[in-house]
Amino acid sequence: MAKRAASDPSPIRSAFLHSGLSLLLFGGLAGVFGFTVNTFGDESRAGPSEIIALFDDTPVGDAPVLKARLNIEQPESPIRLAAMLEPVEGPSLNVDYPTNSAPVVAPREQGDAGEPSGVRINGRTVLPGQSLSEVTKVVSLPRAPVAGLSEVRRGIRLPVVADDGRQPASVYARPFSNPDGRPVVSLIVGGLGINRTHTRSAIDELPPEVTLSFVPYARGLQRWVNEAREAGHEVLIEMPMQPYDYGRIRPHPHTLSVSATADENVRRMEWVLSRATGAFGVVNYQGDKFARDSSAAQPVMDALADRGVAMIEDGSLSRSILRDAAAKSGVTFAAANHTIDADTDASAINGRLLELELAAKEDGRAMGTGFAYPVTIDTVRHWAERLETKGIVLAPASALARVSKPPQQVTSLAFAGADPAP
Repeated sequence: MAKRAASDPSPIRSAFLHSGLSLLLFGGLAGVFGFTVNTFGDESRAGPSEIIALFDDTPVGDAPVLKARLNIEQPESPIRLAAMLEPVEGPSLNVDYPTNSAPVVAPREQGDAGEPSGVRINGRTVLPGQSLSEVTKVVSLPRAPVAGLSEVRRGIRLPVVADDGRQPASVYARPFSNPDGRPVVSLIVGGLGINRTHTRSAIDELPPEVTLSFVPYARGLQRWVNEAREAGHEVLIEMPMQPYDYGRIRPHPHTLSVSATADENVRRMEWVLSRATGAFGVVNYQGDKFARDSSAAQPVMDALADRGVAMIEDGSLSRSILRDAAAKSGVTFAAANHTIDADTDASAINGRLLELELAAKEDGRAMGTGFAYPVTIDTVRHWAERLETKGIVLAPASALARVSKPPQQVTSLAFAGADPAP
């Protein structure tokens, strides 16, 4: 009995054997069925289908015509067809397509005389035969330092007036011309060099006519200045000045102060100038208190004049005497009308930019300043693209800076019967 039980097959072995035979059988049948269908079957009957006619069945001439539902004539080329069809909804490539429904020869702008003048891409006109890279090619400013415009003094490199009279205020400025005499707006975007992302965005995204100002204690400042000038931007260095709330915040050690001696303030100014070469001037950072003290400001202006460096006032100071001090020393000077992003809302920034446009149309020129906030950079970039259509020219800040005449005494002017000088 025991011997018979030992010779019986294992249930597990039987299960595997039967499963394998079943798979072999059904797999073989499926293979034969698939081969038969693939070889002898009609693929047109493999599933539901619908035939769509692209052309009318009745030929006209030697070539078919498009169905009447398109309501357009047969184009002569695919380019003409693409011009006549309206663009489909999808991701924007920032290309201005024609909005009229009338057929056009190609998606190009029409000039004043009706001649095709190009398409608008990223706010720039690309003419026939040109590429976008050719149009957006940036004319770099000369790499600093320019020979003869610097000297090494007390171990630091400082700007200096060249022997032939050239000054950093003019040599390092971005060239500008306005032969038509149109209203001019300048814009300075500052606070650069601290945040890498914001600094890179300002250099790469803003038009080269926008002046960039850098924080003097930024790391790698000379590299940032070189890259900005390579992108076509002229550069300013921010010079910290004493505000009224000087005691509530920790001041920068090189802040110009009313309590410091004239020599000390000049040394602090020279430290700012030594941080990088290639800047055409300096712009104040804060400074409400310092800018009202003529005894403190005048020696600094005299030193800037000796070195041929321009001075820009950012428009945030009240009752400033910097313009008068600059005129007495002969410094190239300009003052901004106002800051554009005290309120960092995009609509508020656009409102301040509109105020600059109005001021430029009334006075011929206007200047604004802003900080390198992402919203400021983005708003200014879109604003600048539309500025030319308004008859206003975007100019670098140096184009508005000039040497003013020293202020005259009002009493002597009144005695002579003349109006006081502005």
